[in-house]
Amino acid sequence: LNSQLEAELSTFVQGNPCLMPLSSPLWVFMAIAFSGSGVAQKVTQDQSDVSSQVGQSVTLNCRYETSLSTYRLYWYKQLPSGQMTYVIRQGSEATIAWKDRYSVNFKKADKSISLTISALQLEDSAKYFCALQLLYSVGFLPFGKGTYLNVEPESQPAASPSVFVMKNGTNVACLVKEFYPKDVTISLQSSKKIIEYDPAIAISPGGKYSAVKLGQYGDPDSVTCSVEHNKQTWHSTDFEPKKTIPETTPKPMAYENSTKAEAPVTCQEPQVEPGKVNMMSLSVLGLRMLFAKSVAVNFLLTAKLFFF
Repeated sequence: LNSQLEAELSTFVQGNPCLMPLSSPLWVFMAIAFSGSGVAQKVTQDQSDVSSQVGQSVTLNCRYETSLSTYRLYWYKQLPSGQMTYVIRQGSEATIAWKDRYSVNFKKADKSISLTISALQLEDSAKYFCALQLLYSVGFLPFGKGTYLNVEPESQPAASPSVFVMKNGTNVACLVKEFYPKDVTISLQSSKKIIEYDPAIAISPGGKYSAVKLGQYGDPDSVTCSVEHNKQTWHSTDFEPKKTIPETTPKPMAYENSTKAEAPVTCQEPQVEPGKVNMMSLSVLGLRMLFAKSVAVNFLLTAKLFFF
């Protein structure tokens, strides 16, 4: 059985040297478990998280241990879906690698390889993994623990948040929209708290921030939300979708002279105010948050879907 798994993993790696679609650590575990040589190999990433701003450069560190002289080193980026996508690789006997905005600083004598990303973009925010592959072995051996890169937007004028509260049964969501800078404190006030979750913060396309905080309460109708931002306090407004009042159609006027030409009827495209569209989107987000089966897991992903 082990030989068969080794053959399948080897075939996969040879056919896909630059892509390893991982949705979980299972493939990594299999590569280590069935390689037969994972004991002497080690990869270390000493940065758990790194923050930088759009337009700047950042360097992620990686050190490794191996008793062999011929091998390859890889950097991978983990998407929010969990899939690992190839970034760049470096051979132990090759010249220093670079690709687009990515470059490496490879020091074989020190057994280190750092990844530098230049001209950072918001979408570069992700978890980056360093991996070691021994030539003529099965698959990848050790992976590092990963370094999370958080790319912040460029500095801009302060923007005050809009704060809304949405309720469904005992579930309450506080939605904080379009604020800058990032530092914010969201508080849900209630005397009958059941459970609360840490807020999720995401970056909107304009470089501002939006956030959401969820909780369950025994007195949902009396729950209010306050937000401390930029040395000011903002209070919530209960969100209630406005009812559309149908316009009455005027009765046609009778003409005294039946030969008089009728005015041509023109059709106009209905206009929707941007504010109503935003509130509808806000409502959809809140409802998705309130009805999520697994609040702790789906909470941040749902917020990002709205904010982007």
